[in-house]
Parts: sequence; structure tokens; C-alpha cells
Amino acid sequence: MVWYNLTIGNFVGKYTALNPIIEEYENCDENGNILKRVSGKFEKGYFINEETDERHDKAFKLVKGKANSGFKGRIKEVENPIYVEGGESEDLLVEKEFLLDCPKLFEKLTAENKEVVFGGWFGNGFKAYKVYVSPSKLYKGFCIMRGGRGQKSDILGGLIGGVTEMNELKDKLASVELTIQKVNTAKVEDLLVI
Repeated sequence: MVWYNLTIGNFVGKYTALNPIIEEYENCDENGNILKRVSGKFEKGYFINEETDERHDKAFKLVKGKANSGFKGRIKEVENPIYVEGGESEDLLVEKEFLLDCPKLFEKLTAENKEVVFGGWFGNGFKAYKVYVSPSKLYKGFCIMRGGRGQKSDILGGLIGGVTEMNELKDKLASVELTIQKVNTAKVEDLLVI
């Protein structure tokens, strides 16, 4: 990680980028056997099963141990949402954000200081997101739905081990470890219902 100096008024600090650690799904055939992509130079690329030397023109993605041809459309229904403590969504590296009009959910989440987390997607392809729904503090009566493929706690955990020259920062990051342990660290794939 690279740290940059930043002065805001009379306050001097340092900052670093928080980029998600994204796990990609492996290529496989319709039976779930792993395939390797072979790029073509003057011909179209293909996939090959290295164990059997079997060639495939099309590959699937291995999601939760099953061959999958991709997520279709947008999230329309979440059957078994997971309720977590309010504020946990701050750990998400947000890539997508939506306004959700659902007054009864807003009331429930506000009254119980909770958020909802589930896995989902926002179009076709293989980008699955961890999605949090929380009541908006700014737009009363609405919820904010945030989706991302990475969590800050994954990166902060790595920062704690990598910081040696800045002792004051190391101590501060070490105290964050306790917070990280409380966050729902379920992977996106674990939350998907396919």
C-alpha cells in the first residue's frame, strides 16, 4: 500500500486507496470440470480441459460448485434476508448505490437499528455483489441500497501487518482489528441464492 500526505486546513494526515480484493469465478464445462482459457492469436480463443485435452468453444463459470451460465436481469426478490447490526454497511467498498422506497422496511430497520445484507446482481454477467440495505439518515422514509464486491476490513487486515515504519498508525489499525472481528465477513458467493 502506498500512503500519501494530505493536509486539510490545519490537520495533517495520510491516505491510501482501498481497492477491493475480488475473487473471480473459474471457467468450467457444463459438468463443472475446470477449463483453462487459450487465447487465439489469429483465430478465436477457446477453452481446454488440461486433464483430458478436451477442447471447448464455450465455458461456464463455477459458482458454489456448480456450472453457471451467468446471472440474468436484476435482483427482484430476496427470500431470506440476513439482519445485521446498524452501521455494518460502512465496511463495504461501494460500487453501486440505489435509493429504495420501502416504508415498512425503513420503519423496521430504524426501530431495531438494523441493516439487511444479501447477495445479488444488477444485470447480466458474473458480477455478484454483497448488498446492504440501511435506512437513510438524510432522506427520511427511504432506504439506501449499496452493493460492492469487497470489504474494507479485508484490506485493513492486510494493512495492519504491512505497516511497520509508522508506529502511531500501526497502533490505530491494530485497534480496528476488534471492529473487523464483529463485521459479517460472509463472502458474496455465500450470500447468493442461485
